[in-house]
Amino acid sequence: MSDEQQTSNVSDDLVARWLGFEEIFSRDKYEGGPSPWPVSAAGSVSEPTPGLLEISGSSRPQVVVTAPHATNHERNGTGKVADRGTGGLAVLLAQVTGCTALIALGTPGDANYDQDHPLKERLAELRPMVVIDLHGMRSRAESDVDLGTGTGTAPPAVVSALDNSDLRVTVNQVFDAMRPTTVTSFAQSLGIPAVQVEIGAHLRPPSGEAPALARLVAALIAAVERAGSTASCALTTVPVQIASGLPTAVVHPSMLSGTAGPVPVTVTADGVDAVAWAWSAAADGIPEFARALAPGQIGMSRRLRSAVDDATTVSVQVPPVVVLRTYSALVDDMPDAGEVQVSPTDVEPGTYLLVQGGVTAWVHAVPRDHVRPGTVRLAYQLRLLTASGGAADNARVALVAAGPDVVRHRLPGRRLQQTSEAVDRTMERLWRAIFRAPAFSARVVQAHAGDDGASIVTLHPAVFDRIGIESGQQVLVRWGGREVVALAVADHDPPTSGSPTASMKKVQRVNRLWPDLPEGISPHVTVRMSTRLRDQLGAPVATVVTVRRRMRPVLVQNLNSLVVPLASLVLAGAALPDPHWPILGLGTALMSVFALARLRIPQPRSRARVDENWVERMPGAVEPPGPDPRRAVRK
Repeated sequence: MSDEQQTSNVSDDLVARWLGFEEIFSRDKYEGGPSPWPVSAAGSVSEPTPGLLEISGSSRPQVVVTAPHATNHERNGTGKVADRGTGGLAVLLAQVTGCTALIALGTPGDANYDQDHPLKERLAELRPMVVIDLHGMRSRAESDVDLGTGTGTAPPAVVSALDNSDLRVTVNQVFDAMRPTTVTSFAQSLGIPAVQVEIGAHLRPPSGEAPALARLVAALIAAVERAGSTASCALTTVPVQIASGLPTAVVHPSMLSGTAGPVPVTVTADGVDAVAWAWSAAADGIPEFARALAPGQIGMSRRLRSAVDDATTVSVQVPPVVVLRTYSALVDDMPDAGEVQVSPTDVEPGTYLLVQGGVTAWVHAVPRDHVRPGTVRLAYQLRLLTASGGAADNARVALVAAGPDVVRHRLPGRRLQQTSEAVDRTMERLWRAIFRAPAFSARVVQAHAGDDGASIVTLHPAVFDRIGIESGQQVLVRWGGREVVALAVADHDPPTSGSPTASMKKVQRVNRLWPDLPEGISPHVTVRMSTRLRDQLGAPVATVVTVRRRMRPVLVQNLNSLVVPLASLVLAGAALPDPHWPILGLGTALMSVFALARLRIPQPRSRARVDENWVERMPGAVEPPGPDPRRAVRK
């Protein structure tokens, strides 16, 4: 197949998708209608207010495409016909480029004329970096697309991309968008570059032909992609005082797709890279003065400013973020601890950082055919541990494709130290395979006042029997690819719900961005962890970690208890006139095996056992025809 044929097939597919999306808005002669949505769009569509559809951006959320006239609407009580094709086009651009789309479908009034409108309110909440407002005009001989630049700044990347396409582009000749109530002027009043794109009827359905529609789609895709790649090139730094032991950044909400954070980003200045945890300026706990950050600014904590040598201008690389809606797992296909089940069409299998309501957890994405696109199935425990006020279905979570720098060790250490750690890890895995050390997942909460400088974790008393240790013994705390050794002690005051008291917040000053525990959470699924350990792990304030016993100290302690009896046995045998050393050696080995056998945690039986005698005593029991399913269970 030639390149021209391949390009033609791709263009035909895009046009077909556009026409398919347009059917959403063309129902009942463009009066619109409710769902069902096409399968490829359903997962990312939400309705923040009745009649306003929002498609969350995946890779370019900082670019927002609006379609305020996708269906018939009213202006000053007078009916106005729809700008046909603009609604489906906005959906297509969001699906293809990963931008955000806001589409009016049955909202009252006219977003491009009324002073107040739900679309404008949502636009102000998102505060993107670029707005492209789609409209329709009559076919004109001199113009395919007319750009209205409004009263402020128009995005030069969008204007140049359209101007360099094979479309006939005019500027401010038909509609200049300078009326203060237009979407373009409204966005520009917020400091957001915006442009009104008027599209001729011959480039829109139903009158536009497929080749013309394909030319328009190609030009707009290029414009969105160019706008998304240049929107966050250079950001001006603003000092932000946030009590946090890790490099922290506060960014404009448009930079984070469908989440308030934290998201690990790479901040670069003069060739120096630093990994920071980025929070949206709209997140709870952000200082009031930092909430008014402009799209071209970034708030940086003291530690982050020091990491980039107090640079005044930086660039930020945000990893890919996929926003999904949560559903409970199926009882006959329950995900393992640390797993989430996704649709094969949404994300690739691999390890992701799950972010929900300010809480993070490392998870492994496993594709399942029974998971609908745009959704994710979480195990019940993971739903509870990542909740910040409820674990209901249909909540939004973000899967972040974080890079290896997030968990890479910053200080490699000397060669001798590395060799010692490698040997310790190898022996730990060997002993773990013999004696077992089950992992226990828990939600990190604030350490007790006075414990933040110590390498200790505080666990609920019920957890110690579960992981096979006693209070005062060592555990391994794992977060992502990092692992630290800590001393486990019993919690004298297990947390139940809510946040620390205001007085403790002032004393500790480490939990400004710490989400509260959900009401009624079981205290045994929490772990109090000191700031020192969180700094060693590089973990944010609220996250999920795994805790398991460390085998070497447990083995050493039990072997020490064998010194006296084994020494007594050897000395008693040596005192005999003719000791039988093979028997003494066998006795010593048996004593050691029995003494260490209690350290092994048995594997629970994974299947139910059927008592056939009990079943046979049931009245009217009839032998089932064919193979006995009970025998198959026991195999």
